[in-house]
Amino acid sequence: MIGRCFTYLSVLLLAGAISGAVWGDITPSYRHDLWNTSAGFPGGYVYSITQTADGYVWIGSSKGLIRFDGTAFVPVRVSDSNPEAKLPVWGLLTDFNDQLWVTDDHTHIFRYSSDRLIGPLPDNGRHRYRLSPLFAKTREGRLLFGSEVQGLIEYERDASRVLLDPSLMPSLPTAVAQTADGTFWIGTEAMGVFRVRLIQGVPEIQHVAALINAKINCLLPIGASTLLIGTGKGLLALHNGTVTQQVRSELRDREIVALAYGMRGDIWIGAEGQLFKASAADIGRDGQINSLDRLGISGAVTALFEDRDGYLWIGGPERIERYRDSGFISYLSSTGLPCVNCGAIYVDHRDRMWFAPWDGGLFRLSEGSIQRIEVAGLKNDTVYSIVGGADNEVWVARKYGGVTRLILGTDGLEASTYTRREGLGQDSVSSIYRARDGTVWAGTVSGGLSRLSGGRWRTFTTRDGLPSNRISAITGSTAGEIFVGTPKGLAALKHGHWVICAAHDGLPPGTVESLFADDSGTLWIGTTKGIAFLESGNVRVPLGAPKALYGEIFGIAENDGWLWIATRDRVLRVRRTALLKQLFDEKDYREFGVADGLPSSEGVKRSCSVVRDDRGRIWFSLNQGISVLQPVAFSTPAFPVTIRFDEMLVDGRPRGQMSIPSGQHRLTLRYAGVCVSNPGGLRYRYRLEGVDSAWSEPTALREIDYTNIAPGRLRFQVMARNPDGIWSSETSTMSLKVEPAYWQTRWFQVGALGALVLLLFGLHRLRLQQLARQFNLSLEARVGERTRIARELHDTLLQSLHGLMFQFQAARNMLPTRPQDAVQALDGAISRTEQAIAESRSAIQGLRYDPAGQSDLAECLSAMAQDLTGKDPNGNSPVFRVIVEGERQALSPLVREEVGQIARELLRNSFQHALAREIEADIHYGDRLFRLRIRDDGRGMDQRILEQGARPGHWGLTGVRERAQRIGAQLDFWSEAGAGTEIQLTVPAAVAYGTTREGDGLKLPRKAKS
Repeated sequence: MIGRCFTYLSVLLLAGAISGAVWGDITPSYRHDLWNTSAGFPGGYVYSITQTADGYVWIGSSKGLIRFDGTAFVPVRVSDSNPEAKLPVWGLLTDFNDQLWVTDDHTHIFRYSSDRLIGPLPDNGRHRYRLSPLFAKTREGRLLFGSEVQGLIEYERDASRVLLDPSLMPSLPTAVAQTADGTFWIGTEAMGVFRVRLIQGVPEIQHVAALINAKINCLLPIGASTLLIGTGKGLLALHNGTVTQQVRSELRDREIVALAYGMRGDIWIGAEGQLFKASAADIGRDGQINSLDRLGISGAVTALFEDRDGYLWIGGPERIERYRDSGFISYLSSTGLPCVNCGAIYVDHRDRMWFAPWDGGLFRLSEGSIQRIEVAGLKNDTVYSIVGGADNEVWVARKYGGVTRLILGTDGLEASTYTRREGLGQDSVSSIYRARDGTVWAGTVSGGLSRLSGGRWRTFTTRDGLPSNRISAITGSTAGEIFVGTPKGLAALKHGHWVICAAHDGLPPGTVESLFADDSGTLWIGTTKGIAFLESGNVRVPLGAPKALYGEIFGIAENDGWLWIATRDRVLRVRRTALLKQLFDEKDYREFGVADGLPSSEGVKRSCSVVRDDRGRIWFSLNQGISVLQPVAFSTPAFPVTIRFDEMLVDGRPRGQMSIPSGQHRLTLRYAGVCVSNPGGLRYRYRLEGVDSAWSEPTALREIDYTNIAPGRLRFQVMARNPDGIWSSETSTMSLKVEPAYWQTRWFQVGALGALVLLLFGLHRLRLQQLARQFNLSLEARVGERTRIARELHDTLLQSLHGLMFQFQAARNMLPTRPQDAVQALDGAISRTEQAIAESRSAIQGLRYDPAGQSDLAECLSAMAQDLTGKDPNGNSPVFRVIVEGERQALSPLVREEVGQIARELLRNSFQHALAREIEADIHYGDRLFRLRIRDDGRGMDQRILEQGARPGHWGLTGVRERAQRIGAQLDFWSEAGAGTEIQLTVPAAVAYGTTREGDGLKLPRKAKS
């Protein structure tokens, strides 16, 4: 109740004189928000407030139309040509199509669409500055507009119908309304109220006689034919033609400036500096208000509106306020509560709330007044637990003083205390429970469980079957069973015996700190390790529950199928059936906090810290105060969330177009859900089609970054979940396009593909040419080799055989006549035959050499020298050595073959003809060239042979020169008679190795110099 006028003060004072002292009055705290210019409100005088179906709250002020989404106030443009133009908004209204209508201070009418105002609508063209417009709804939900110069007009979309001609309009109209019986009412500034009836389209006007000279500020129709009238001298009720004053003195003789409907039939009444609420149940059919609640506000009231979530919006000069009285109502130390941590609580049958602060004492809150209970030494003791009994009976468990029974009588409180002297197990009692049959159970700190029945106490301990003598919680079922929580498990008294449930029975480990038996017979168990339930004799822990339900559970209560739970750091609700069936949906669980009206979300570790009273309200004792939840609060799911895309940024700069330039950029997408009641409770999931393979995890972020997105058309999708866990049914989508770079365009890719095909084709042709050239070189080498072989065979074997043929022919001719000469000729032929055989063997030996079979050139030369050394019958072969300079590298196959043949021919000449004592081969692997030098200290070469290039009749040197020319090598000779010979072969590195020493890579063939 908000600031209720209290009638029981004298009774409380009397009781206080007997049993304690009146501590003071307390004002309940509602969730309250205040925005002024320093808090983001654009300012101006607020004239009107409304809300559209998408969740936006709209505020009409002297500075224009303002939209609020829960996080920011956004001014609405009047036109695109002049975005800074301000249109004073005097009236706001939504019709049955959810169309938002606006009227300004010149009685023009505008229609809101696509983030701007469209209009003004066509009318008779008669306007006057600061002429108060009339704005209301008809009973069908259409727009009802009126002014002194335009008459009374009904609008449906853009069509209008004149109900009352301007010539018939009362002077200086201030308000208009239509009751359910179809009658129109017009209030004026100084002439009272006029009634207008349309009879076959013809208006009939009647002046209400009782209000002829009254100043009318506002009108509010209720019922079929009742009208509440806010005047300069109080609130009046007009019912069936009769005007009556309100019986409530608060509503008389004060100016009533605003009236508004609530969602549940309540009425809000704004007066000068004050605000009242009349509940629907307290309003009679004749408009008389029997009871009022008062709400403290910050200043003058100029506009009132209750939104769809039950929040009351209050407009004033340069400010706007918001209250909620249908959620959590809190009692705080700042508003009169004598404690911050108020410990155990209990609400009795007469709506009195008892609470025991953590630091000691016992207090009672009744009708807005707090009284300290001082009887039986309670003032100086700490109360651990409180329960009720009969109408005026309260039982308290004390830290030092045992158990005390309090009875409120006509003369005050009567107290009876039970301690060990009376049979209690221990004077330190931690929990207490009163069964339906009147039996009282008291759980002690370490002395077991005591039962008071028939005026006698009996104590149960571990000897009687309890798992522990420390009792932390007690409750009972409708069937009469008693359940006891201890640090070592749960004990149930059935048929006189204790049945134990511990960790091995499925109970979570740790102390049982809270117990709650619901109406269906299920026992809910709160432990230090989470929640469990006992059903049909079995303990079960809900699997797959939200994480908070596996922490420390301080208190549990139930309302309308929901379990309300306080933990160490959360206040939450969870659907009871979801826990039982272990099937959880996001809408089956919700957490509450300061944004919902709680002083904090930290529970209190006391027995009975979460309780339900007889009216269905749930009370929470929290770390910063006490909160009570109304039965209808949060009973209906919150409305689905509308999502708005705010802006797109590219590399931190806003971009109005939905296209992103080419290149590597950081894309930032900003969005927000429209939820004016609890924007912090929204969760989002998103995905960028083509980039994200699945929806994101739920997040509170309203800004998402992407980097290096591939070109193409993309769709960014967002869904929102309201605080009740319900996801929006439709996905909000933003289409955008990432422009490709020129190399990412289709034409460039096609061109690049074509170029690649041409390049591959060119490389293929080049490779074919390379293979053909290598084949030709190999073929030329083979042909040259065959030519050399043929030439050598011709020079040796064939010529010798041809000469032998002539010698044998001559010997045959001489044989008949000259036998002696014939014998000599045959001997010469035989000698020549032996010489031919030796020459043939030497030529064939040269054909058998295979330089490709040797992997290393030095080893190859050594093998050649060894072979040539073995042919000297006298064993006087020269000394041969090989010198290698530089890092050895593999020669290309063609070069290796030609160099080997050249080296063999040169070594053969040195070994067989130079008469040398020493022969040396110098191999140099250079970066730019390959060099082979063969030198000897023999007799040297004739200068004529060097000049002619070969010895007449011999082809060895000629073959050497031809081989050097084929591989692009240079051959140099140095020789003098008696001074030896040196021959140098140099080959370019690119030809000799196939790759240069500076790096590997493909070397295109080139024509070598000869």
